Amino acid sequence: MGVTQQAGEVRIERVRDGNSWFFRLFYNDEPVSRLWVHDLNVRFGEAIVRMGGIGGVWTEEAYRKRGFARRLLETANDYMRDEGFDIAGLFGISDFYERWGYVPAAPEYSLKVWVDNLKGAELKHRVVDFCEQHRLDVLRIYEHNNLHRICSVVRSPESWTGFVRGTDWFVEADVKVFLNERGEVVGYVSLDKVTERTAVAEVGFATPEVFESMVAFLAQRASEHGHDEITLLLPPDHEFAIYLRRYGCVATQEFHRSGGFMARIINLESLMAKLSVELSRRVAKKSRFSGCEKDFAIVTDIGEVLVRVRSGQVKVEPAISASIAERLELPQGKLTQLLTGYQTIDTLIAAQDVHCSPDLIPLLRVLFPPAYPYIWWSDRF
Repeated sequence: MGVTQQAGEVRIERVRDGNSWFFRLFYNDEPVSRLWVHDLNVRFGEAIVRMGGIGGVWTEEAYRKRGFARRLLETANDYMRDEGFDIAGLFGISDFYERWGYVPAAPEYSLKVWVDNLKGAELKHRVVDFCEQHRLDVLRIYEHNNLHRICSVVRSPESWTGFVRGTDWFVEADVKVFLNERGEVVGYVSLDKVTERTAVAEVGFATPEVFESMVAFLAQRASEHGHDEITLLLPPDHEFAIYLRRYGCVATQEFHRSGGFMARIINLESLMAKLSVELSRRVAKKSRFSGCEKDFAIVTDIGEVLVRVRSGQVKVEPAISASIAERLELPQGKLTQLLTGYQTIDTLIAAQDVHCSPDLIPLLRVLFPPAYPYIWWSDRF
């Protein structure tokens, strides 16, 4: 199905392709700019929200700096707003996407280990190439491992076909599956299918008992190719990243001033309503807030909501903030960073455009703790 918008010499065409929309801008009937919007579900803890993943943004060089990309992005944002998306995300260049409300929302993670330190690890599982018969087992492991990983993409059994890349956009994946003595899938490792490095894009496990075999396999693979070190792109709170501490490793996090993974809120009310299940879980975990009764408003430049906390449960409703005494006022971009755990309420209140009722701060620390949001490379767009 195609939809066309026209304004003078400019025409924007929208064409559906599976779970994605392809937007293309024509100038004098010549295609000059394009982007994709991928319809994704992502996790925010126990909540699942609808994200528009923007990718493939491109303008022909001869037509740059003429506002064509701006028109496309504004059209895409309007489309997502009209179609009920909660948030939008993209992997962007620096100093460009802020003008449409996008802000850095997740860092990049890297962990490095040295092969000489891994020599004592023993391979106790059978290792085979990933194939279709492993797909559902690998999918179940991924879903369990990422049950509370903020920004992790929900992989649908109906549409997920496997690993589409390694640790970069144009690197093929080489996926190995680990089997126990009964032939059951208990883990997987997705590596770059190259000989010049041993780099791991994703690790999944059904039991930590497979970790030693993973270490032994990676050490053997690196040694066979003459590599002294292994790089793994894992969040630092991933269980395998923590396991690797015993061998000695260096973990890094790269936070972008601009660019990298960027996100913005599209529909504030629907997003916050969906997050209420996760916010309730966080409050319920803190016994000192089990009897908390509080109403407060979250006020942004794109709307406002009323948050009600009652006996460990959080509900979100539309708000008219003038009638609510306790308030958190901030731009939607800063709220986005608060929701993903990229910033905390304590760091945000130092900004001149953030205002918060002092008595709210202890509760906001519980509702919006720091986190390790991540989209695995195979799911990027």
